[in-house]
Amino acid sequence: GFPANYITRTNELGVYAEEIARFLHEDFGEELPEVIIEPGRSLISNAGVLVSEVVLISRKSRTALHRWVFTDVGKFSGLIETLDEAIKFPIWTEKSGEGEDCVIAGPTCDSADIMYEHHKYPLPLNLAIGDRMYWLSTGAYTTTYSAIEFNGFPPLKDYYI
Repeated sequence: GFPANYITRTNELGVYAEEIARFLHEDFGEELPEVIIEPGRSLISNAGVLVSEVVLISRKSRTALHRWVFTDVGKFSGLIETLDEAIKFPIWTEKSGEGEDCVIAGPTCDSADIMYEHHKYPLPLNLAIGDRMYWLSTGAYTTTYSAIEFNGFPPLKDYYI
């Protein structure tokens, strides 16, 4: 399917359509076959926002360069596509001001429940426990990947407007 916009913006659908049409004309001339294309994430991704809450902010040591921000949602509760940091979701908070690059992790004790460790997210210095983080462009697959009761954490709740 066509890609969605995450931190890196994708081309407009028309750009993909032009390229597909060009290849079809090169291969088939004027006798074009019927083509059915699955829209994929481009259709639904921007329709979803995953809301998480900050449950802990810490540094691994006194000399650690980066803060760790732990949320109540992690890889096993809808954000599995952050595995290997493959998808970098845009994140928005209600706080503003000076930011600092952070590692973002989920709530479980599982060592794999770190969403972003290599790609640091600049989050506001005044971000605090209890603040919400809004993960944008999460309309595709997040709730279907939400594990049921992993480590005692309930799956994501869906709300439709």
